[in-house]
Amino acid sequence: MIYYITYFLTKIVSWLYFPYTAHQTPNIPRQGGFILASNHISNLDPVVLGICSVRRLNFMAKIELFKGLLGFFLTNLGAFPIKRGAGDFGAMREAIRRLKEGRVILIFVEGTRRIGNEPSKAQAGVGFLAMKSGVPIVPVYVQGTNKVMAPGTKLFKRGPVSATFGKPFFVSDAPTYEEASQRILDKIYSLA
Repeated sequence: MIYYITYFLTKIVSWLYFPYTAHQTPNIPRQGGFILASNHISNLDPVVLGICSVRRLNFMAKIELFKGLLGFFLTNLGAFPIKRGAGDFGAMREAIRRLKEGRVILIFVEGTRRIGNEPSKAQAGVGFLAMKSGVPIVPVYVQGTNKVMAPGTKLFKRGPVSATFGKPFFVSDAPTYEEASQRILDKIYSLA
């Protein structure tokens, strides 16, 4: 219930502050589990992807956010905690469990927000998750969110945002988790 109320209210806020365009949504599988793999340029990215996707999203968020009312809210939105900076096998097991139940897991392949044009590095965790779960990966490229809600700010500046969804693919033949993650990141940026 909280998810759908939030979804509706977010659509209204989007209309006022960040009108969105979702490109190539037929590439999103209508059923079954998959990984929605995205670039990350703003704290607004999960919100935009949530309203652009035709499927309800589950996502990992840093464990520090799961305190008090915010933690309750995030849990009801489908989030689950992950400890950053070290391999969190509990979070990976939870992600695999949800994928096998046919849910969608949103992952930011770079692990944290990318600021400016600095070269990015794919985190091995998404490759691990993709190879262990065996589900398809749907790459998505988000644009404009960093202008609407710049890193370090909590206020919106009105502007358009967009999400472009790529075709589902697999990385089961990758020799390492790192290589699988890099392939996923390359697919995301090929949508730019």
